[in-house]
Amino acid sequence: MIIEDKLMNYVLYKMRTIAEVRRKAQTLKLQDEYIDDAIEYLIEAGYLDDDNYCKKYVENVIRLKNASRTEIKNDLLRKGVNEDTIDKYVYTDITLDFEEESAKILAKKKFKLGTELLKVKKYLLSKGYAYDSVSKAIDNLVDLNDNNIVE
Repeated sequence: MIIEDKLMNYVLYKMRTIAEVRRKAQTLKLQDEYIDDAIEYLIEAGYLDDDNYCKKYVENVIRLKNASRTEIKNDLLRKGVNEDTIDKYVYTDITLDFEEESAKILAKKKFKLGTELLKVKKYLLSKGYAYDSVSKAIDNLVDLNDNNIVE
């Protein structure tokens, strides 16, 4: 099967979900039948795998980013990954300790910028952090502030 160059370049540039490739193929105005065949070929050839994509995405977030489980889940849903696949990785690979530590880091950054504690708390909750993680982050900020560690 010969896949249109633009679509193949899109897939080869970085890992993509099946839904992302389908959307791109539709923007290229390819026929639905052709899109289905192309996606089937890309899956069989190992270029598309939502399960692997989700696993790698979660690993990268853990390594590089401060994000809540909810934020990560929403990002993956927007990319078209199945919710069961997301839950398999988000709720097993991302520990509560990671989320709490991530919340503490973001809270400290916001607080250093002069943001009030209540606004920091609202910000973290709006980013999808669990209430327990936010509470621990705020308590940590109060402790750091009492000890004059936060500047």
